[in-house]
Amino acid sequence: MDQYLIVEPDNGRVDLGAAPRMYEVGEIVPAAMPELKGVMPMLYSVEHPEQQLPAIEAIAARDLREGLAPRVCALIETDAGTETLMRHISDTIALPREPEGHSVFRFYDPRVARNLGWVLRPEQLTLIFRPVQRWRYFSNSGWLTVERQAAAPAEQLLPSTDQWATLRRLHLIEQALKSIRDAGEPVDERTPRQLDALFTKGARYRLAGEDLVVFAVQALLVSPNLDRHPKVAAALQSGQTTSYSEITAQWTDENWAVIAQEVALYA
Repeated sequence: MDQYLIVEPDNGRVDLGAAPRMYEVGEIVPAAMPELKGVMPMLYSVEHPEQQLPAIEAIAARDLREGLAPRVCALIETDAGTETLMRHISDTIALPREPEGHSVFRFYDPRVARNLGWVLRPEQLTLIFRPVQRWRYFSNSGWLTVERQAAAPAEQLLPSTDQWATLRRLHLIEQALKSIRDAGEPVDERTPRQLDALFTKGARYRLAGEDLVVFAVQALLVSPNLDRHPKVAAALQSGQTTSYSEITAQWTDENWAVIAQEVALYA
């Protein structure tokens, strides 16, 4: 079983120090999107894992600890040939878009990969990871492994409208998760899906950017029915001269305690 590493050079250089250098297979450029050459991730062969993996893990852990965009994206185990693996990854990155064209699908990024299990269907996951025996990405719990799926693969990866919307929101979900963790609040495997539903609700109030993230975090920590509280409903009204996040930032802990007590009656 051969091992490969996907590296995002735009996020920084991967220097293994005293360990042997990895063999550079090449830049992962989709055939359908040749204009991306020069800005895509690199594929490396990990030929001396016992010496190289500790250095790779140290880099991944440092980026995660410091809140940096990951340089180390995915550690792959496969019995597929290098050319087959490269072609599969590059083809998967170019996600067909209706009615025509392609969008960049950064499924290899750990911040995306860790959410795919609840966004995509089993047959879609099988298609994504088909030539890979084990796909690993680094997390707060160390290396997490996605094993080759048992389900029959989909013929083509064509996300539904709802799946597309969620995929586009993943960066906001990750931003909200960081805010929740920074506040010392617990998160679990249900939290991303709960946040996704709250982002959908917030968007119905025409919230965007920071306001949308703030609303989703508040609703997760206080109540999913937060928008039904009169004080919150007033802040959500369109035409405000002050943004939602600025309005709610002025509320004290006592204000929030009262809101939490009152909104519990709407459950």
